[in-house]
Amino acid sequence: MIALIALNALLMGLLVSAFAFGQYSSVGQEIWYRYGSLGFLFGGAILPAVALALGARRSQAFMRALISWMLAALFACCVYAMMSGGGV
Repeated sequence: MIALIALNALLMGLLVSAFAFGQYSSVGQEIWYRYGSLGFLFGGAILPAVALALGARRSQAFMRALISWMLAALFACCVYAMMSGGGV
């Protein structure tokens, strides 16, 4: 569980740092790149870590749901990174 949180935080943090200092030509681009990646970091690593710290370990069902949520967020973040990679 902790390893999955660390993996999410690492990969999503790298994505955030890559998009943090970009030169954006419109507000739409800034929202998609900068704030989209921050949303993945917040929803895929920070919130699950807080839930785990607040006592999610007590419930097996909640732990399964939290692991499913983090795996889905990691997959969605990977798709987001591929879609944001640009073209030829």
